[in-house]
Amino acid sequence: MTTKRRTVAMAVMSAEAAIAARAHAHSEAGAPARAKASNWHVQFALIALAAFLLYWSSALVLHGRAGTTHFGADAHIYSKLAWGILDDRITRFHPLTTAIAAVWMKVLSPLSPWVEPETLLKAMFAAAGAVGVWAALWAFAAVVPRRYVVLLGAIYATSLAVWYFSSIEESKIISTTLAALYIAVYLHLRTNWTLRGALLLTAILLFACLNEVIAGFLVIIPAVDTLVQRGWDWRYGLWIFWHALTAPLTLLFLEGVVNGRLTGAGTTAEGASHISMLIFYVTRNEFDFETIYGFLIKWLFFNMAAPSMDATLYPGLPGSNAGDFDERLRDYFGSPLSIALVALFGLVLAAAAWPRGREEGAPAVPAGILPALAAFALLRGVFFLIFNPGECLLFSSGTTLTHMLLIGIPFAASRFPARQAILAASAMLLLIVNGSFIIGG
Repeated sequence: MTTKRRTVAMAVMSAEAAIAARAHAHSEAGAPARAKASNWHVQFALIALAAFLLYWSSALVLHGRAGTTHFGADAHIYSKLAWGILDDRITRFHPLTTAIAAVWMKVLSPLSPWVEPETLLKAMFAAAGAVGVWAALWAFAAVVPRRYVVLLGAIYATSLAVWYFSSIEESKIISTTLAALYIAVYLHLRTNWTLRGALLLTAILLFACLNEVIAGFLVIIPAVDTLVQRGWDWRYGLWIFWHALTAPLTLLFLEGVVNGRLTGAGTTAEGASHISMLIFYVTRNEFDFETIYGFLIKWLFFNMAAPSMDATLYPGLPGSNAGDFDERLRDYFGSPLSIALVALFGLVLAAAAWPRGREEGAPAVPAGILPALAAFALLRGVFFLIFNPGECLLFSSGTTLTHMLLIGIPFAASRFPARQAILAASAMLLLIVNGSFIIGG
């Protein structure tokens, strides 16, 4: 080999060694990050598992004390799915719940000799709630420092509406979980847009609309976020237009295909179609001060924490204790634990709302996301105020994550002291206060 060839060979070998060294260094540097991400996935899964066990055991408690039909819940109808009985009243408006239940019971049917079918069905709704907890953790991880993620996830998991509707047979927790998944996926997609991510978001929206057609309101989140960040630029907003078509197309499918094959409840004004049901409820409502006040305290406060251990203002179906809470905020001051919870919430709200209270070096609040979440919360809230204010607690869990993000993002970025301790204490108090309601007085 000539000297020139040896020189070239040595240069090539040196370059290859340098590349290998850089790759090794990059791999070594990336290993802790990958390990940390893996640890978070494991932690999220364990928290979701704990939520599942909490909800499933709570389902058995509520069933034992005949407390599954509060707040307008139709658990007595959904429970028939355990025996393969399909009711047009739920299939017409919530076909996804019917389909999931049918598949769930079919797959788990070999367990029926040892586990009651109703208990297996309760596990399905508990599992849906647990998936929602995992989605909430994933959503928080996208927008707040990681030291707050688990604490906020624990608060979400023990909030009253999420906990209660994960513990009974009701379509609402499936709608809530799909909304949480949608928000979580979008919060990650907005900083790293991919076609695959957009298609996943659209698939979630499709399933959400098949379970509750007004899930189409979720589209306002990417629409407002993009508008705030980009303005009226069709290059960035065109995908949202196609994405948004999911909701009206799903409505056409539900009315033209699903409802077209069903009878039964469709003979009544309430159950004939989505439009007739909307008209039925809106025309019977009175929008006075008492109605609006009652809606607001249920939607914003009772949704998170039970004001008392009882909710039996009116008799339920035979053998059940249906009811609702008195529409009084002062009931929160009936015990030291709920008083402490109110005080902690006041601190969180004050810290989140203080415009000059942002911690130095804290990550900037993502531009556009707070207005987008607020727009969704407002749109959904106004709709249910008009549609069915008296039973609004039945639908309130669909905005629990949104409300928590609107407060949690600025709170986590504030300079208020002992933020982690405040969140931990809040989660513990919610577990006790709402657990007392689940168990019953």
